[in-house]
Amino acid sequence: MGTKHKHYDVIVAWAAGEEIEFFDGGFWYPLSTVPDWSSSQYRIKPKRVKKEGWVNVYRNDVTMHDTKEKSDECACALRVACIRIEWEEDA
Repeated sequence: MGTKHKHYDVIVAWAAGEEIEFFDGGFWYPLSTVPDWSSSQYRIKPKRVKKEGWVNVYRNDVTMHDTKEKSDECACALRVACIRIEWEEDA
């Protein structure tokens, strides 16, 4: 039995309908044509996950924590506000 193509996992994912990206010039770009699977670098587009954190706001500083409980636990009497923030990042 032969060895698998270097892009085997990406080819299978592409055939199953996954979004594929290719690397060119320092950036990942969406694949919009049928790839030739030759020398370019390909990857399955990373899934985005939602994250949240809690920011303690002080007059001259901020601190961030993973949970409200941790934020409250670490806060001092000079805290002006505690703000929940959300963002997305690659999984």
